[in-house]
Amino acid sequence: MTVIDLGELAEPTDPPPPRRRRPAGNRGLPAALVALATLLTLAGAAPPPARVHAAVPAGLGSDVFLAEGQIFAVTPLPGVTDGRQELTGYRWPERATVRPQRLTPLWRVPVPTGRQIVAVQPVSADAVLVATLDRFTTTGSADTHTLLLDPHTGQELWRAPGIATIDGSGRALVRTWPVDEPLVLRAVELASDRELWSRSMPAAWVDYHERDGMVDAIVVSTVVGDIEVLDPESGKARHRLPAPDDLVGYQQASIVGDLLLVVRNSRTVTAYDLDGLTRRWQSVVPLADYVTHCGALLCARGNRGGGQLLDPETGVVRWSSPEDVDVMLAGDARLLGVDRGTGDAGKVVAIDPETGQASTDYGTWHLVSHDGYDRHLFGVQQRPDVGLLLARLDPAQARPRISDVLFGATGNCQHRYGLIACRRQDGDIGVWRLPD
Repeated sequence: MTVIDLGELAEPTDPPPPRRRRPAGNRGLPAALVALATLLTLAGAAPPPARVHAAVPAGLGSDVFLAEGQIFAVTPLPGVTDGRQELTGYRWPERATVRPQRLTPLWRVPVPTGRQIVAVQPVSADAVLVATLDRFTTTGSADTHTLLLDPHTGQELWRAPGIATIDGSGRALVRTWPVDEPLVLRAVELASDRELWSRSMPAAWVDYHERDGMVDAIVVSTVVGDIEVLDPESGKARHRLPAPDDLVGYQQASIVGDLLLVVRNSRTVTAYDLDGLTRRWQSVVPLADYVTHCGALLCARGNRGGGQLLDPETGVVRWSSPEDVDVMLAGDARLLGVDRGTGDAGKVVAIDPETGQASTDYGTWHLVSHDGYDRHLFGVQQRPDVGLLLARLDPAQARPRISDVLFGATGNCQHRYGLIACRRQDGDIGVWRLPD
């Protein structure tokens, strides 16, 4: 399942509390340093070898979206100063070259005035979804639209208000994102935009449960605290969970596996079976705002960082992590956490999932952004006059695995579908095929 989503639209939070000083972990990285020295020596002694890489002509103020088989760039129109932009489609680079290839556009289409493209996702060989947000909304709502384009020509096939979620069913689930008005949730046929069903509800939160690559349940939480599980085929309610009498404020729900996990009043986490909404357990977890999966455990996190790790079967708190450490990736034997109290870069540490103790210091890295949960975590470090050093951060490994040097790159990196894209020293966007 592919999810095109805006994430949580919320007011800025208060500044984080002061960081606590903790004993440093193992700072010795001999193998990593040897690998780094070897790579940089080779980089300085000889020209870089041929590889699959390219330069996308997308200067400052541009955005790049990596998709399967294509690259999309949103760039300001040349010669204008009023903020108008265009969307350009490119094919992936496929041949190895010493110098980065200059990609040739397949097509260019103007972006509607006053709108910002926030996601681009192909759905088939003949269709690509584009999600847009009104940059000049003054009503407090998020005025969103989804467009279906022909990826070969950029021609618009249809558009609908809201943000779309797609799976392998041939339909899109499209929801609007209002603040003071009822949310509208629709199922439409991807090929034609024919409406299959529609529901209007005072919803505050919508999530989707996937099974075998298909959305098999829609979970809706209303502004008054009710939770419903809807059938994606018909939009009808399968199960309903009334709001508890003691709900006095914050409520957030999330789906992890076959559990519905509801955080209420920022202090209790209650687990329900998604099928039937039978209560499994309830745990008191102070300052928890939402729950995600952390390998075999659950992470009850706070918006200011840190949180507790829970047993998914019982809700028992195994241990707590410091306020300034976020768990980023979970393996079978340990977790990777990042201390974000060091500026843009973060100190990455390995954490024992049974005790919460930091066992290894992986060093300080700028993490490479990616969509959703990914079992690959990459970090980069700047090397003056060379580019970026790329490392794979893996909880199964005792230290970072230095894997590449991205020549001429400066930062602002993202990865998806085996590609990594970073801003280059010349202002364009560089795209590299990740090593195996």
